[in-house]
Amino acid sequence: MLKNLILSAAAAGIAAGLVTAALQHVTTTPIIIEAEKYEGGAADHDHAAAVATHDAAGAIAAQDTAAEEAWAPADGIERTFYTSLASIVMGAGFSLMLLGAMVLSGARIDARAGLGFGVAGFAALALAPALGLPPEIPGSGAAELADRQLWWGFAAAATAGGLAALLLGRHVALQIAGVGLIALPHIVGAPHPAAYASSAPAELAGHFAAASLVVTAVFWAVLGSASGAIYQRLARPA
Repeated sequence: MLKNLILSAAAAGIAAGLVTAALQHVTTTPIIIEAEKYEGGAADHDHAAAVATHDAAGAIAAQDTAAEEAWAPADGIERTFYTSLASIVMGAGFSLMLLGAMVLSGARIDARAGLGFGVAGFAALALAPALGLPPEIPGSGAAELADRQLWWGFAAAATAGGLAALLLGRHVALQIAGVGLIALPHIVGAPHPAAYASSAPAELAGHFAAASLVVTAVFWAVLGSASGAIYQRLARPA
C-alpha cells in the first residue's frame, strides 16, 4: 500500500506540476514580468520566483521567502524549468497528503473521490487564505512577512479542520463547530499594512489575483483526480 501511495503521489505530482507550469507560462508569469518593470530593483526576480511558487501550491505565505536570496532564475526557459520543478515537487507532497487523508477517512480512492479532496485542498490552502491575503504581484504593499505567514497557517489549518468536521462529522454539533472554525480566521482578520501602496497598476494586481486562483484551482483539481485514478489503477489486482 505504501508503495502505491508513493508512486501515485509522484505520478500525480508530475501531471499536476506540468499542467500548472504550462498555465503559469501563459497567465501569471507575464503579469509578474510586467509588474517587475514598475517595481525596479535587484530583488525583483527573487520576489517573482516566490510568487510563481505560490501559484503552483496555493501557499501565499511563501510569496516573499526568496526575496533575500542572492540567486534567482533568469526569465525564459530557466525560470520556466525551476517553476515546473517546484510545482512537481510540491504536487507530489500535496498528493501524498490527499491520499493519506482519503485513507484515514475510509473513503473509496478513485478519481471522483480524489477530485473532491482536491477541491477541499484548494479551499483550505488557497481560496480561504486568499480571502484575507490575496495573491500579490511584485511591488505590492503588505504587512510583515512573519505576520502574514502566521495568519496564513492559521487560516489553512482552521479551514482544513473545519471542512473535515463539516463534511465528515456525524453529529450536528460537530458540523456547526466546523463552520465556526472555518469562519474564525476571518473574524480575527488578516494582517494588513498601515497604508496600501503599490508600484504596479491596480489592474495588474487584480488580474494576477484572479489568474493565480484559477491556476491554483486547476492544479488541485488535476492533482486530486490524478492521485485517486492512479492509486486505484495501481491497487487493482493483477
